[in-house]
Amino acid sequence: MVGYRRKSDRGKYGQAALNEAIRKVKAGEISKRKAEQMFGVPRKTLTRHILGEVKKPGNLGRFECVLPVEIEEAVVNHAIKLQRMLFGLSTADLQRLAFEIAERQKIPHCFKGKMAGNSWLRGFLARHPNLAVRCPEPTSIQRAIGFNAPSKQAFFKLYGEELQKNSFTPDRIFNVDESGLTVVHRPGKVLAQKGEKQVGKITSGEKGDTMTIVCTMSATGVFVPPMLIFKRKRMTELLLRGSPAGSIGGCSVNGWIDSTLFVRWLQHFIEHTKASTTHKVLLVLDGHSSHKSLEAIELARRSGVTMICLPPHTTHRMQPLDLTVYGPLKKNYNRECDKWMITHPGRRITPFDQAALFGSAYVNTMTMDKAVTGFESPGLWPFNPDKIPDEDCVASLVTDEPLPSTAGNSSSPSNSISASTAAGVTEPTVSTKKTTTATRKSTVGHGIVCLLVFSMILHL
Repeated sequence: MVGYRRKSDRGKYGQAALNEAIRKVKAGEISKRKAEQMFGVPRKTLTRHILGEVKKPGNLGRFECVLPVEIEEAVVNHAIKLQRMLFGLSTADLQRLAFEIAERQKIPHCFKGKMAGNSWLRGFLARHPNLAVRCPEPTSIQRAIGFNAPSKQAFFKLYGEELQKNSFTPDRIFNVDESGLTVVHRPGKVLAQKGEKQVGKITSGEKGDTMTIVCTMSATGVFVPPMLIFKRKRMTELLLRGSPAGSIGGCSVNGWIDSTLFVRWLQHFIEHTKASTTHKVLLVLDGHSSHKSLEAIELARRSGVTMICLPPHTTHRMQPLDLTVYGPLKKNYNRECDKWMITHPGRRITPFDQAALFGSAYVNTMTMDKAVTGFESPGLWPFNPDKIPDEDCVASLVTDEPLPSTAGNSSSPSNSISASTAAGVTEPTVSTKKTTTATRKSTVGHGIVCLLVFSMILHL
């Protein structure tokens, strides 16, 4: 009913709680009084439902849902499944789907314009609080393909073997990753007059140079001083003014890390972690080309550093720094830039100011709990290969790319750079095996989504 608002809390316990209370009372497990205390369902309501005096369970008064309860539950499950496949339904898609179901099932309705109305949508979301309208994060097709169960299993098999072979403790497990900070920051929210069409805030420009930061942390919350890489040809100590204590700097043509700079960072890492052949450390990192140079691998082997590479396009779910650190760090950096622009009116942020701004944000962000949670979330420490369930990899099933072979197959891909001097290992190896295809290919994404939608409608 358009414009109808509930004026009481009747039925607030929900249909699921009512059904469970009825089941337990009928089975003789609890009394009606106990069911009222446990589920919040009045005893008189329970009595009427048990005696069959309620003609339309789930409805209060003369108003009733357009779609039956079982169909709405099927729609909810369908929406959640599509969301996990990265093909989530929009509110307009949901409204059109409700109209199609009502038409095909010949259910009386008052929908207009070939879609359910906004009042139905509000009621549907209120009846199913496990659904919420969210703004999705753009996820590339490469990430959808790369984050699959076989690759995840192969990585954790190799990672677990390395943990067991060298008996790594959490204080000797590290993660390194790079990210970029620009002189043109993203302003935070401001107060503005309601109804104003355009609200702005001053920044240093429209485009600016990017500074690469290389951060490292352990599973116990120990942070190695970062490396800052600037887009220029010659390095000067003025660029590091205000940076975190112990930081090192470097320069490259494009401001990104390269093989030479990574070797320099690796020396910095070994110096701070005291890594040696008798005190080995495990380093988890992504598969960037700068990490795989022969010079870096040989240095790691000589110094007792075992480097484990994450599977391609999985860092958004398995990289500890990406999961818990870089998001808050960039928010704090933008907040520091906002404050700087206010206290320095008429001036622009330059690369000579970035280190100090980053330093303030770094100190406020890098806490022990973020590091511990970052390693715990993907199951790196404590070691838990099942921390990320296989159902989170369903997006890889709706692509036209073949799946890699299972972890138990001898031809499965190895995403590791073995650089340790453990017994039996004399030379560093970088696996370049090609991924074999599974015997069963998945179907095209858009086709399977449409198939799921219409097969659900036809079988309701």
